[in-house]
Amino acid sequence: MLFCSLVLAFLLHSADGFIGEKSASPLLHLDKLVEAQCDQRLSLGLNIGKPDDVSRLAVNGLVFDLSKEAPTFNNDFVKMPGLHGLKSSLSGGLNSLNTVQDGSFISMTGIETVKPLKGCWEIIWKEGAENGSILCGFETEKDYKRNDATLPQGTVYVSFNAWSSKGLKQAQDTKKRTTKLANDALHKKHEELAKMAETNNMLQKARHYYNALSAAEAYSKQPKARMELIPNTDEVVHFEGDMYVSTNGHVWTQDLPTGKPSVLGTANMKLMSKEV
Repeated sequence: MLFCSLVLAFLLHSADGFIGEKSASPLLHLDKLVEAQCDQRLSLGLNIGKPDDVSRLAVNGLVFDLSKEAPTFNNDFVKMPGLHGLKSSLSGGLNSLNTVQDGSFISMTGIETVKPLKGCWEIIWKEGAENGSILCGFETEKDYKRNDATLPQGTVYVSFNAWSSKGLKQAQDTKKRTTKLANDALHKKHEELAKMAETNNMLQKARHYYNALSAAEAYSKQPKARMELIPNTDEVVHFEGDMYVSTNGHVWTQDLPTGKPSVLGTANMKLMSKEV
């Protein structure tokens, strides 16, 4: 549960994380970055279910086009966490998410089709933040179930972290340093505990025990969980412009504008060519 909360805080820091900042402004030239992504085709897979649950609902085959057309009527699209959230200024605006292919999953009754409705997409990014998010939103007309896993009826969001090339490199460098510090501290802890077990000298035992505790404390202070959310180079896709998007994301829902986000599962994404 803690990890899920961290995930959403990390994914959505560009919007919900700056509720108290009245002067928050969007990324410079965000409108041009959004425009550059129009006509991209995405293939999405959804893995619905809580991390510790055995039951999973795997929705495959969803294909969307990121359209440059803006929705025109209130009932033509779902509300989005950026534009319809508490920091609407951080959104690059809404564009239609055109369904090219419905998704499907296998249940006890056979193959079932998941039909997304009222789709749209947006990019949220705060000026000065190391990353933003690209979000796809759509509506499901009913509950889709497989054993205990459920993709519920209503609005569904799929989010992926987005980075500039500079921001991604800086984050990866930080991850590398943090990982090394954590691994060194863990190694030191085990080393000191082994030395403590090997000696019969009580003063030596006390010294090694103290050193092990110090190493354990150093290990606990490293933001390991957050670093796991920073993708490696082979876990990002280069979109148009200077934007690199993580291929791993999350599926969630939220009652806007002030409802608490609820994680439904994870997602994976890849770009597709429109050429037949």
